Amino acid sequence: MRMRIKPLALSVAILMALTTASSALAAITYSVEFRDHYGVTGGLENSYISSGVPGYNVQGERLCTSLSDPNCAMTATVFAVLPFCQSANEANCVESLAVTTPRVSSGAATYLRTVGNKVFEADPANGLPAGANWSLFEVPALKSAGLQSTFGVKVRVELQKIPVVGVKATSFSAIVTPYEIGTTSAADSVLSNYINPLGRSSIRGTGGDITCLWVKSGECGREKAFPADATVTLKLHIGNYLTSWLHGRLAEPTVSIAQLDQRQNTLTVSGKPVVVPGVKGTANTEIIPGKTPLQDGGGIKYDSSQDTSLEQFLFFENFFNKKATVLDEVWSFRSLGVESVASSAADNLGVSNPLGSISSVLGGGGAGGLGGLGGLSNPLTSGNKSISDITGLGASAAKCVPEASQVVGAILGTDSVSSLIGLVTTNSLTYAAGPPKYSDGFLNYKVAGLHLNPDNSIFQGSYDLVMSSKIARCIYGFEGAGPLYATVSVVNSDGGESTLATESVKEEGGWLRLKARGFTFSSPTLKIKLSQGSPTAPAQPAPSAQSAQPTKPTTTQPAQSAQPTKPAKRISITCVKGKVVKKVSGTAPKCPSGYSKR
Repeated sequence: MRMRIKPLALSVAILMALTTASSALAAITYSVEFRDHYGVTGGLENSYISSGVPGYNVQGERLCTSLSDPNCAMTATVFAVLPFCQSANEANCVESLAVTTPRVSSGAATYLRTVGNKVFEADPANGLPAGANWSLFEVPALKSAGLQSTFGVKVRVELQKIPVVGVKATSFSAIVTPYEIGTTSAADSVLSNYINPLGRSSIRGTGGDITCLWVKSGECGREKAFPADATVTLKLHIGNYLTSWLHGRLAEPTVSIAQLDQRQNTLTVSGKPVVVPGVKGTANTEIIPGKTPLQDGGGIKYDSSQDTSLEQFLFFENFFNKKATVLDEVWSFRSLGVESVASSAADNLGVSNPLGSISSVLGGGGAGGLGGLGGLSNPLTSGNKSISDITGLGASAAKCVPEASQVVGAILGTDSVSSLIGLVTTNSLTYAAGPPKYSDGFLNYKVAGLHLNPDNSIFQGSYDLVMSSKIARCIYGFEGAGPLYATVSVVNSDGGESTLATESVKEEGGWLRLKARGFTFSSPTLKIKLSQGSPTAPAQPAPSAQSAQPTKPTTTQPAQSAQPTKPAKRISITCVKGKVVKKVSGTAPKCPSGYSKR
């Protein structure tokens, strides 16, 4: 995560400073915070173009007015907040928003305006989207019902300009937030060039208001709560090689994707907001992994949904006293970059990343490079890596090449229609942003958080997985169209007793949908075991449960599990393997391989 100086109102967030060699390894005291709302409040995480590209530009970074600016002639990093679509075929834009509740079933939103003016215009020839600000909407039916009716949408795409390759989008994020218009005395958020203490050119922001979503000429967009039990649906136009794996903060999500043109997809994501804990504490350590040492009294903040947040949180976990300090209601999702998807797939087989570093991915150099995501002579191999290595599907890949090819197409960005493999969402404080890891017959998904809410109640975890049915069946080598069933267990971070999370699973419209509820923290691993039963008399899945949220209950029922034609009596047995204890339920339960019955 690239660091830059934040606005004055956020000066407590990042106070980076040089320390002397003699004090660099001395223990220092500073504040550290993990929260999911960075990039939302403060008003500075919007659109800009800079000359800096990690691994290429060693001279620091400077602001540019366009890609033709001399400072950005060779390399550039672009953050573009997408505008509202002005036509059905426009690329890189927000098409529509809808918000419904049990009381309001017609939730189509009306576009009101975009905050401020565009920062820069689109440059389609170079693959550059327009850089805008928050798009504001109102839902007339919610307003008529006396409910919160105004919502802001921010879809932010990161792009990089690399010599020879050109401009390539590397990631995007999307968030929907209720708001009301207020006022502030804070100055508008402004980015400017700056010479940092190292003597290198940098970018800093001034102005802004941490209590506002945006600040514009004294106007403040103040965050509000979602209507009770709301379902939000966002439709956008986005580059097709950004939509392979999505992750984020939703409950009961649905997703669909369709080709807009050869380079763009129409992506529709729907789901309920979730309550996500955050934490702030005081650390006293000699080092901060990957960070410049801080002075005493400084502070650092982490976005808890970033790709590396899980490892960062685990380093600081012992300073947080097992208790969250804040709860945020969030509706958001984001992409995994090309390298992250490839790395996650490779990890499934324990091989090195077949696509190499991001510089080789984007630069196209060497055996592992992509030549601008399109230079591989054979898209099913990368150097000496087989299709099995690239996808992480193991021996199953040989049996289902079309499905495995879809995964490769998604990773390489060559499959514009079916490039969505899946979406994984959770309300845990932080999580592994990549796809679940497939190992020993299980999909393993790592989450982390704190045991208690701010009011000392026990935090209840939620997890949802939406995955291509073809990919799921390919991974497990299932034959035919018989229904799939799932068992979800939760293994504690110390390898201790395993508990069974309540879950439901169903398969429809080409998607496998699975959800688990009721697990606790601090750092469990969710283990998901799929099985295939007879269409006439399958084994029953575990009963479903309602999603447990710490601040407001929901009456939404979980997805219905497939039911057998003749219910059979279920029994439970206890299985042990060293310190790990599992409870297995079913009509004829058996202990997993390596476990013995107790």
